[in-house]
Amino acid sequence: MTKHDGHVRPARRPITVFGIAFGLLFLLMASFSVATPQGASPDEPAHAIRAYAAAHGELFGPDSASIPGTIDQTVSTYFAKLESHMPCFKRNVAVTPSCVAPVENQDAPTTGHTSTTVNTPVFYVLVGWPTAFLDGAKGLYGMRLVNALLCSALLALAFTALRALPRSRWALAGLAVGVTPMVLFLSGTLNPNGIEVAASAAAFALLLLTFGTPAAGGRLVLRILGIVAVSLLLVNTRSIAMLWLALAFVIALLLGKREVLRTVFRSWLTWVGIVVIGAVAVAAAVFYLRPRSLTPGYAPVGAGSSWWQGFSNTLDGTFSFMIGWIAQFGWMEIPAPALTVAVWATVGGMVILLGSTLGPRTVKIGALLLGLAIVFVPPFSQAAVIHDAGYIWQGRYTIAPAVLLAVLAGIGLDHALPAADKRLTAVMRVAVVLLGIAQLAAFLWMLRRYVTGLQQNLTWIDMLRAPQWQPPGGWLLVTVVFAITTGLAVWLLIRTLSRTCDNGEPTEAVLPDRPSAPPLTPTPI
Repeated sequence: MTKHDGHVRPARRPITVFGIAFGLLFLLMASFSVATPQGASPDEPAHAIRAYAAAHGELFGPDSASIPGTIDQTVSTYFAKLESHMPCFKRNVAVTPSCVAPVENQDAPTTGHTSTTVNTPVFYVLVGWPTAFLDGAKGLYGMRLVNALLCSALLALAFTALRALPRSRWALAGLAVGVTPMVLFLSGTLNPNGIEVAASAAAFALLLLTFGTPAAGGRLVLRILGIVAVSLLLVNTRSIAMLWLALAFVIALLLGKREVLRTVFRSWLTWVGIVVIGAVAVAAAVFYLRPRSLTPGYAPVGAGSSWWQGFSNTLDGTFSFMIGWIAQFGWMEIPAPALTVAVWATVGGMVILLGSTLGPRTVKIGALLLGLAIVFVPPFSQAAVIHDAGYIWQGRYTIAPAVLLAVLAGIGLDHALPAADKRLTAVMRVAVVLLGIAQLAAFLWMLRRYVTGLQQNLTWIDMLRAPQWQPPGGWLLVTVVFAITTGLAVWLLIRTLSRTCDNGEPTEAVLPDRPSAPPLTPTPI
């Protein structure tokens, strides 16, 4: 029970919090699943081929003799032809997907080529199973929705864990900043990048909760098992995800309470979990590092350049890559509208700047570590492969540490700012409303590109008057669902963030309390 505005309210159970967050996030991600044309997300045709093959028992395949840098896998004709049927509108924002011709004999088995050989098969096994009984577009939409289910569950877990912290208003706001339109887009289409981001957030939130608030018995066991499960999934998304997990672990240790850490690391289950995560991470690393051809069957931009050229040019583009955190839809040819970029840069920038500077020393150290990773991991990674693969780095590859940084900055603000300041609450409410408007603006902008194409002689009215392409159910229905869900999420988030303290039992804070801080009560999890 907790007092609020003179009334006593029962605390929401963690399962209720998780269920609400999961439902809202899934509807938002599923809207992107439906609104995005088939194959129209980064490398989706290649991921679809691998997932289809995995669902039919073919986890690996031989190196392709016809297309260097790929493997051959047996799939239905629909998936094999998915990429070859898209060039009529691929990266051409003036042309709509209505130009795509239907695939003939789409259920017939044939050979497909996929460049996803650098990834372990875990993601593809998890999302590919709908194609065991669905083929064609239904199979693709089914896989997208499974990915949305997994990502929404992980982000809902992160929300639930953060809400259970003694101070969590700004931490939750940081997570809201981290769930950009790009995160929803990647989670609603077929790409391991979405699970990488969601699992990073969930792992960080669970580590903060476990290392910062006391628990014993079954509650501690559940926390440890949750960390292990999420970590195992994370290290099997992309090779660089191991770095995000390591950073989350180190920063959570820095912010942890000594007495809580003693309890956690005295448990034999903790050490078993560390061994299991380490063994799986080593196995995944062996897979990631095994020799294979990175040279594609075309001349990539920048191939043959020197290590220093790759490093310096990528470092120069640091701020340009940040647009990829907010939104670059399609094959990265549909950047977010200016409104969305302005809102996210302002709100996100202020949360990160203030939290990283006003927070305690441990938050500042963590922010420095994440900042260094965001700035220097891209140039080092790009330089390592530029000679063979050319310039391949994209902004979306560092969304995960950006989300961790936003959450960490929120924790710094929760410790630095008074919880009951009405002016801060008003600012927070306006910021959340602006984020909701920016989400809707980005979604509509993406739909306009596909429904009418982006041409100077066409306006928003043409989406109603002369639509050239429609997603399943029609763009208007999808937009209404997205808008209502966004509005509901904004309203519920404002209600949660407007409370002066969280619900639940008294416990200790993740960071040392100041003497003047009021007693705080988190929700148990």
